[in-house]
Amino acid sequence: MDLPFTKASLAASPAASPAASPAASPAASPAASPAASPAAVSDTFRPAVPPPRIACVDVPAWPLQLLRRDHPEWAGFPLAVVADERPQAAVLWVSRTAHQLGVRVGMRHAAALGLSRELRAAPVSSARLAEARAELVGAMHRYSPRVEPDAERPGVLWVDPEGMLALFGTLERWAEALWGELPARDLFGSVVVGFERLRAWAVARTCRDARVLADPHEEARRAGQVPLARLDVPPSLEDALRLLAVRTVDDFLALSPGELGVRFGPEAARLHAGLGGRTRAPMSPVEVAIPIAIEAELDPPDDDHARLLFCIKGALHALMGALRLRALALGGLRITLHLERGGTHVEVLRPSRASRDEGTWLELVRLRLGSVSWPARVQRLHLEAEPAPPEAAQLALLEGTRRRDPEAASRGLARVRAAFGEDAVTRARLEDGWLPEEQFRWEPVQRIARPRPILDPRMPMLVRRLLLHAQPLASDAEGRPCTEPPIARMTGPYRLQGGWWSKGAVRDYWYAERADGAWLWLYRDAALERWFVQGIVD
Repeated sequence: MDLPFTKASLAASPAASPAASPAASPAASPAASPAASPAAVSDTFRPAVPPPRIACVDVPAWPLQLLRRDHPEWAGFPLAVVADERPQAAVLWVSRTAHQLGVRVGMRHAAALGLSRELRAAPVSSARLAEARAELVGAMHRYSPRVEPDAERPGVLWVDPEGMLALFGTLERWAEALWGELPARDLFGSVVVGFERLRAWAVARTCRDARVLADPHEEARRAGQVPLARLDVPPSLEDALRLLAVRTVDDFLALSPGELGVRFGPEAARLHAGLGGRTRAPMSPVEVAIPIAIEAELDPPDDDHARLLFCIKGALHALMGALRLRALALGGLRITLHLERGGTHVEVLRPSRASRDEGTWLELVRLRLGSVSWPARVQRLHLEAEPAPPEAAQLALLEGTRRRDPEAASRGLARVRAAFGEDAVTRARLEDGWLPEEQFRWEPVQRIARPRPILDPRMPMLVRRLLLHAQPLASDAEGRPCTEPPIARMTGPYRLQGGWWSKGAVRDYWYAERADGAWLWLYRDAALERWFVQGIVD
């Protein structure tokens, strides 16, 4: 990998000889000088306190690496991360191959595709970034209890090495262990143990391994040689600094901080202060979630549902006691059955609301265990709680006058899920998409919400019931769709074109009325030249 500079050994200054040192002469020794005080002698030999260390875990081009990891079939193609799936969406990240083809950050998606037909581009949602970052933070918690994700740089983590030498022996071994977590997750990056945050991050941008900096002077020297283009500086600021012949960190630090903030804004001033070592923010580590779990050994192994339920009852009682000590309720229960032949069977239960009622939980466990089976006897039980804050339900004074009880409906759905699985009760959640089948997704229903009133009851509502899969239709000699009963009249077309950069979907939608009065929602696929039934209109 091309680096802006190679790793060079530091030039050590020649040590002064004892004979030439004034402190070594008898006249200058503390014993021979009556003016020397005991306090001065102790200050002379007091060991220097080493500055605190901090480790920078840097994963450059974080969204681009997640796109490459989520789409292994795109290996070898130029990649780009776009804001969304629209043709006019902006390009946010580009790979080196795409950059060589002329694709630039800020370019429109359609314009980038015009430069290369092999370009593979897709958005990376904020939820996906947060999920992957949580995964990386959890991996780093194995090596330090103090891990802080950087708020401004999505692929940067700060890890505190204090107290880890007793386990790893040296900082080099500890840094190598941290760096080994990156390739294990199909990521590339670097780990640098330094003293100042942004200086350590600047050094990390020039290497792809684990390094430990000897002292702050080495850190400042190496960081000063880093080009500003490696630090994800905003393009406008980078272009303005290039006009001033400012290309490295040392050139940037040579500018006046006051004039820099006035001319280029507070973001440039914060970067200048961080690289100059004038700011030292305290760590705000992510709290480590300690699981609340309990295990029970079955001797001998058993597969009887009644005896397993009795064993789970005792473990659940101990689990509830641990939750009460933390003033929490049980929002979900994960039951792992370790089988005698080495396999596992996992069941996840969630009630209508977080509760400490052991009777309700035992009923849900009984319903779930009664509807599933496993191939071997159970050797060990593992129960893990999903804690949740307890809810205070208000007492209802006029219980008999309520015609609808959402809580009763939620409890009924919880029993259905316990008996038939988490996906037994679902609802449609709207999503951003071009094609109708991509504009929603099914998600499990946890609680029943009160229905919202219709804003204008005089407005007719058009309800289209989408089929699970579009059904193909035959065509007559004139190219019209054939149904039974036949179609009396059609209204359309309404052209819809979506995902043209990846799927090339071009559809003409029609409303068709059959002879029996039923209305169908049809479309004709331009690429396949075939008719399909998308849904039924009520």
